[in-house]
Amino acid sequence: MIPEQLTSFAFYQKKKNILLYRARDRSDRTRGYVLKSIITKDEAVRQAFYDEYESLHGLSSPHLPAYYALWEDFRYPDRDGVYLTLCMEDCSDRKPLSGMTPGHRDLLRIILRTGEILLYLMDRGILYTDLNPSNVLVTGEGKDLEVTLLDFTFCYYYARNPYPSYPLRFSYSLDPSLRGHQLLIQELALLLQEMMEQEEDSYRSSSLYFLLETGLHPSKSLYLKDYLALIEKSLI
Repeated sequence: MIPEQLTSFAFYQKKKNILLYRARDRSDRTRGYVLKSIITKDEAVRQAFYDEYESLHGLSSPHLPAYYALWEDFRYPDRDGVYLTLCMEDCSDRKPLSGMTPGHRDLLRIILRTGEILLYLMDRGILYTDLNPSNVLVTGEGKDLEVTLLDFTFCYYYARNPYPSYPLRFSYSLDPSLRGHQLLIQELALLLQEMMEQEEDSYRSSSLYFLLETGLHPSKSLYLKDYLALIEKSLI
């Protein structure tokens, strides 16, 4: 649903080429939105916004923020000028993994749920490259645990734009020789490694170390769905 009239604007972050605001819909103040705007004239960055919107606004998943609109000439009440702006669902009611210390089994569930989202996206022509604990949002625990992924700007939208003019954004240093499935497996393993290093004593488990080593050095025959099956098996 595209908001008819936004209100209650609140600036909360400025990145290199991007402004981030939160806002509400005047007709329904329970609905929250994130506004992401370009503050550069770089055409490659503009193309990244178009690729992001066109690739994601048609997807309907509780594990992704909804994309409502892309405005060419949006105006903020506290800023001069017009901005190319994405309007998305505000997911700030969910906890970032970066502020959590989940138990062993919940950590495995988080990695599994995250991998399932990566596979869902890949099946739709999107290689998610910005995986890190701040972009993984978590709700619930145990078997009710769910994950949402954030921040899709500068990901690889290979179905729409296989040769992007903008650089892709990687949170981790991945092996450039790896192909899509293996790249995502290594990305998941590096997320697991980062969480294990933060709380080393809490995650002394042979199953975690097996999944870590397998994921950090994936064979060419290992597909993402196979790696997820290994994680799921370790939860039985």
